[in-house]
Amino acid sequence: MSQVAQAPQKFTLPGMHRRTTPAPTIEGRAGRTWWHLPALVFMITLTQIPFLLAVWFSLHSWNLLVPSEGFPFVGLANYITAFVSDPNFWPVMWNTVQLVVGSMILALIAGTILALLLNRPIWGRGVLRALATVPFLVTPSVMALIWKNLFLSPSTGIIDWLFHLVGLPTVAWFSAVPLQSIIFIVAWEWSPFVMLVVLAGLQTIPDEVLEAAKVDGANTFMTFWRITFPLLRKPYQIALLFGTIFIFQTFAEIYVTTAGGPGVTTNTLPYYTYRTAFTSFQIGQASALGVIGVILAIFAARGMLRVMTERTVSEGS
Repeated sequence: MSQVAQAPQKFTLPGMHRRTTPAPTIEGRAGRTWWHLPALVFMITLTQIPFLLAVWFSLHSWNLLVPSEGFPFVGLANYITAFVSDPNFWPVMWNTVQLVVGSMILALIAGTILALLLNRPIWGRGVLRALATVPFLVTPSVMALIWKNLFLSPSTGIIDWLFHLVGLPTVAWFSAVPLQSIIFIVAWEWSPFVMLVVLAGLQTIPDEVLEAAKVDGANTFMTFWRITFPLLRKPYQIALLFGTIFIFQTFAEIYVTTAGGPGVTTNTLPYYTYRTAFTSFQIGQASALGVIGVILAIFAARGMLRVMTERTVSEGS
């Protein structure tokens, strides 16, 4: 008796139909490549064209108060003036570094403490988390006004009132320590952002890892330093990247509290650019300062992204 080999049959469940997805044609792929053009045009219009105009203005001398001088081309003279001839440029750059570094360090410390506290199973944790994010959601100018008039005012401020109760002398914060006061306000605003990023990272750490550390006899500090902190490296990098970029652009807090004074004590590069343009009316010089600020921000962001990418690749290999 001959046996006939039969091909295996494919069975499908009732109600199921095989669907075949046609391969995308060349015309379809070519059509989809044009979908991003509106977003690309929008981005170029809002970012690149203004930057190119700023570069063009920075190569000219333009004083709004002296229209008779015209709009002469001066090349790199505005940049040379900023780096060499302007006595305020380097103190302003140092103020900018102090603001960014000081605010970021305080925000990282305060945000980490808040994240660790609000990660515990306590009653009303959701409400406390929502309340902790309020400083980040309030407009910077409003937050600066609150700190200037409600907390740090030498005559009506709550902090100086508490100092008076315990017999300590009152402090004119924005006159005695103006830059430090602004650093504290900016750090207060950015601590909730760091808290949210770190809190999201804490949610990804397995409880078994922390319990194993406790079984091995590690105390709370050692558990955080040896286990939790290394596992939070990526959230810290994200917080550091975005915090540095946006704190570098701080303007409203300075304008509302000290207006850059006393002297140039609280002038940062963005605020000094504003003063050069709308107080001295030197548009060419202000454009050069703006271009310098953009270049510094780009280099800082690219450096941080490079470090993050290199560490990610090394971990993957």
